[in-house]
Amino acid sequence: MFDAQKSFDENLATFKTACEELDAECSKILFDNINILITHGADRDARSRFNAQVNAALDALPTAEQVQ
Repeated sequence: MFDAQKSFDENLATFKTACEELDAECSKILFDNINILITHGADRDARSRFNAQVNAALDALPTAEQVQ
């Protein structure tokens, strides 16, 4: 999937497409929040903010019982 000849943005777009094909909801959560890591790097604070945002979004998804 990763192509060293492509830019970061091109590889990220390819990765996003692949994620959307696997699970659109989870992909949206990931890509709604990935800018935290892109903008602030992978330092501890950025990772903590990213993880908190992703966890909150996952917790907000309906459970299987709620969907039925």
